[in-house]
Amino acid sequence: MIELKLAYCLCLILFSTLIYGQGITDSTFILNQVEINAQRSINERGLNITKIDSLIVRKSANSSLSELLSKHSPVFIKSYGQGSLATASFRGTAASHTQVEWNGININNPMLGQVDFSLIPVYFIDEVLLFHGGSSLQKGSGALGGSVIVNSEPDWKNGFNADLIQTVGSFGTYQSYVKLKASNNKILYDLRLFHEQSKNNFQFYNNANGLFNHVNQQNADYIKIGALLNTYYRLGKNNLISVNIWGQTASRNLPPIMSYEGTNRDEYQEDYELRISGKWKLYKNKFKSELNSGYSKTNLNYFLAHNTPLGIFVNYDSKSNTQSIYNKYSFDYKPFKKTIITGMANFNYHKIHIYEAGQQTGYDKTRAETGLKVSVHREFFNRLTAYGLVYSEFVDNRFTPIMPSVGLEYEVLKDQNVYLKTNFTRNYHQPSLNDLYWQPGGNDKLKPEQGYTGDIALDYSFKKNSVFVVNTSLGGYMSYINDWIIWRPGEYRFWQAENIKTVFARGIEVTLSGRVLVSEFNFELFTNYTFTKTTNEGEISPEDNSVGKQLMYIPLHKANLMFSAGYKGFKFSYNLALNGERYTTSSNEITRHVLPKYSLHDIYFGKEMLVFGKSLEVQFRINNLFNLDYQAILWRAMPGRNYKIFVKISV
Repeated sequence: MIELKLAYCLCLILFSTLIYGQGITDSTFILNQVEINAQRSINERGLNITKIDSLIVRKSANSSLSELLSKHSPVFIKSYGQGSLATASFRGTAASHTQVEWNGININNPMLGQVDFSLIPVYFIDEVLLFHGGSSLQKGSGALGGSVIVNSEPDWKNGFNADLIQTVGSFGTYQSYVKLKASNNKILYDLRLFHEQSKNNFQFYNNANGLFNHVNQQNADYIKIGALLNTYYRLGKNNLISVNIWGQTASRNLPPIMSYEGTNRDEYQEDYELRISGKWKLYKNKFKSELNSGYSKTNLNYFLAHNTPLGIFVNYDSKSNTQSIYNKYSFDYKPFKKTIITGMANFNYHKIHIYEAGQQTGYDKTRAETGLKVSVHREFFNRLTAYGLVYSEFVDNRFTPIMPSVGLEYEVLKDQNVYLKTNFTRNYHQPSLNDLYWQPGGNDKLKPEQGYTGDIALDYSFKKNSVFVVNTSLGGYMSYINDWIIWRPGEYRFWQAENIKTVFARGIEVTLSGRVLVSEFNFELFTNYTFTKTTNEGEISPEDNSVGKQLMYIPLHKANLMFSAGYKGFKFSYNLALNGERYTTSSNEITRHVLPKYSLHDIYFGKEMLVFGKSLEVQFRINNLFNLDYQAILWRAMPGRNYKIFVKISV
């Protein structure tokens, strides 16, 4: 808490100094939309990278990253309910197989190995990139499914700008967002604040308690508060220094599962996070380099107790503290017109302390990680580009086997923007510290999980005078993962971590986006579809019935569609999210709680206008339009139809 308070104070002090010394004038500029197109760099060719449209990111400003990815990407989000834990399954892999990078530093919790996407506000993000499968090795090891990259981007328009967003929604939900930006030619301060709270007491149909009645969600309220300060300083034309400070707290009561019939219980989780990223970018002729250092601290407190006739019985009372230091240097060197050499060296250090008072267990451990990457990208014959990459890693005083990646991209039809690309990669994922040292059940003999991935995709884009734009991609992948880590009951009556599974993941990814301008009308369409088949290929025991079966909670089919229209400041948007059925047992028994497929429909109407010379935007949103009763996770209630009023003022 002390570190977070200091971070908030530092944000306000730094921001106020620039405003005071700048002589801000009160003026509003309405700018026409500007479209910038640039040819992809040679070192991006052959890779499977998806960038979520910046317009979609801005429209989702009052959402969490879990909602953005769920509605606008092929990533499947496992949500435990509104405001609760949300983890990612990228290409059918586990939550820890998706690596998340914020402004150059990895924010996966080294203790858990994963990220809670519900705690990342989209309002703090300007750019979202997805590195699919083997392409993720460009950013480092561990992402057997893929990487999610979120960045802040400077807006160098001189002067002072401010945004205020206030939303009021169903179930006592309130969200407040503030953005203050001040800049001149050399320095820019961008301060963002958010506050969100909800009673979260929605009504749902309970089909698990034997009564089949409608009840209100209990013990599910939450509050989240955060601040982000982005500071940028231009040392010269080709030098940029940036410092990003992100502090956040979240306090969440955790509701019981729908089938719970026990005594009254008290369950909650508290998260305190402080992240700092510093970066120096240097551009000089044929050479570009980036030096990044960062620090993160996370406190996670979890409490569970039951009220019994004999008094309060505390089941769990755990407190964990994680501190991490990050250092990374990367460069791009272009010795010839059609050749780029890239390199990266990183060193990370983690320190973990966890203590569970109920069982009086815990551990104190450290981890040091060193990585080195070299790659060469070369364009041949103007239509063919190939690359080769080698990544080496030294973790916990032992070398991980060399991780290679090769790929190519070919322009199938000359000057027609039709490209065929493919790559093949070997990657390793280190066990989390809980996998190694949790008491009881941790296993310090665990080996890194080893993945082999192959991708192939066909991309096409078409543009006509910025009036009609279409982008589409059709791709397939195969991934074979050995030594998959699972926790299973051991011979001493507690669960143990073991390298025991072999998993085969394969699938298809399709995306289509388009934009049409007709007179004063603006129409946009975005849709994607994924087919994900992820099966267990290794027999765990003679009684194992999971061989050849789909992994739990991985839908075979997932699709999204977004259609929006605009006219003279009026806006309409329709979103559709489709998720296929999910098995809740490893043996895929259809008689044991198979979660049915479901589709969610969301719409919003809005209007942008000028009021007293200031920009005002008003929206009315309806989520789960048809009041569907569904579960994303077994026995975890989800809200039915709900409403939200959104008001944004910009000065």
